Amino acid sequence: MGIRQVWACNLMEELQKMDAALHHHKVVSMDSEFPGFLRKTPRRSDELSAFADMKFNVDNMKIIQLGITLSDENGIIAGTWEFNFKFLIETEVFYDPKSIEFLKESGIDFEELRINGIDQLFFSNMFTYVLSRHRDLKWLTFHGLYDLAYMVKLVTKKPLPVSMLDFTEIIATVFGCCVLDVKYMARFYDDLHWGELGLEKLAKILGVKRVGGSHQAGSDSLLTARVFARMKTMYGIEESRFVGFLYGVTTRICEPVSTQVLPTFPRCCEPGIPQLCQVLPASRYCRPMIHGVFLYPPIIQHQYRVL
Repeated sequence: MGIRQVWACNLMEELQKMDAALHHHKVVSMDSEFPGFLRKTPRRSDELSAFADMKFNVDNMKIIQLGITLSDENGIIAGTWEFNFKFLIETEVFYDPKSIEFLKESGIDFEELRINGIDQLFFSNMFTYVLSRHRDLKWLTFHGLYDLAYMVKLVTKKPLPVSMLDFTEIIATVFGCCVLDVKYMARFYDDLHWGELGLEKLAKILGVKRVGGSHQAGSDSLLTARVFARMKTMYGIEESRFVGFLYGVTTRICEPVSTQVLPTFPRCCEPGIPQLCQVLPASRYCRPMIHGVFLYPPIIQHQYRVL
């Protein structure tokens, strides 16, 4: 199965295809590529220091690629999309030059990103609208703390919150609490080396072949989806044991608790996007907003508790 390359010129067309696929393929595997680390966190740092480093890195840098693979509960894949964002090395103040060179060697074309890359603000508006139309999505990552951080920044259009607890609450608000980290899951299986392997080596042990090049977001998201499906088949994984846990993080993603129904809004999309924007029944699709994004699930204000 090929990987759909998405640029500014075909963004709307591909988002429509993704929107259609999400009706029956609700497992969303994701990966991102970003310009390295301004602050590198020592391996045995405490969680407070690690989060502070991540916040500094994500707040000051921009995502380069986002990979999304959609599949169903049986592992049947509907498609993989690689979103390529506008990134101008000449004008960016914060990035790691070594990481940029590494990504170039991995096949990312920065000249193409400069000319034809997707505007991040426009993508955020469109992608948020697509997400608002679909409930009960399951999100898959591999060592996904930074991937989720860049996604939160992209969707909310704001800096990360000041604490890990606030961060996990926003994840639950934006994406729901059904988030799984495949690297965290691998920790509980000795023949998977207790989760100490990278995605490529883990896939090799499981006999899963990569499509596309490593360190490209679309290929990595597809490999994550296939590795997860193989692990479910081989180990009969009980997903509820792993929901909400990220590798290297002790704070579990919070479960939203419904407390108060908010008034609905007449429309759930923004003006000026006729390809996706429809007048939809308020009772089904309208969303109140928090942190500048739609709440999950619809028309409910949440409080949070840590599981």
